[in-house]
Amino acid sequence: MSLSRNLLPALGGGLLVTGGLASGAGAGEVRVSVTLPRIDAAPYYRPYLAAWVETPEGDPAATLAVWYDTRLRDNIGTGFLRNLRSWWRATGEEMTLPADGVSGPTRGPGTYDLAFDTETGPLAGLAPGPYRLAVEVAREDGGRDLVRLPLDLTGDASEETGEGAEELGRVTLAVEP
Repeated sequence: MSLSRNLLPALGGGLLVTGGLASGAGAGEVRVSVTLPRIDAAPYYRPYLAAWVETPEGDPAATLAVWYDTRLRDNIGTGFLRNLRSWWRATGEEMTLPADGVSGPTRGPGTYDLAFDTETGPLAGLAPGPYRLAVEVAREDGGRDLVRLPLDLTGDASEETGEGAEELGRVTLAVEP
C-alpha cells in the first residue's frame, strides 16, 4: 500500500504531516501531538512508534505513522516492529514497509505534531462515525506504552488527551471541522 503525504518541519521542533481523514466528514483537520519523554537509561534507544485508527471494536482502519530505524542496512529495522505488539497484530504484520508517507525514522525525546487534512490521504475512505486513535511505542531494552483516545469523525470539533505510563508521554488529539 503506497500512501503519499508531505513531511514538513513544524514550529517548536515537531513534525507536521499533512494527510487525510474521513471523506464523508467534510473538510477539516485532525491533529495529533505525541510527547516522547526523556528517559534516563544507558544506553538509551529511541522508541519505535506506530499510530493508527481503529474501529470501536478494535479492528484496524488505517495506519497513520510508523517510526522505526530506517537507517539499518537491508531494512533490518522492520524486524523490531513486532515489539509494537498491538499494532503488529492488528495490521503491521501485513504491511509492506517502508510505506510512502507513513514510515519515518525514530525520534528522540520531544513533542511531535502530526496533522491530517480530512479530505485527502490514507483515511479518506472512512465513513463518518466513532473511531479510536491508538499510539503505541516500544523501546529496545525499555518498556512499551499504548494510549487509545476516542476519535469522532462526524464533523464536530473535539479534543482528547491521554498519557502513557513511562515510554509515552502526553498524547493529544484535536478534531477541527
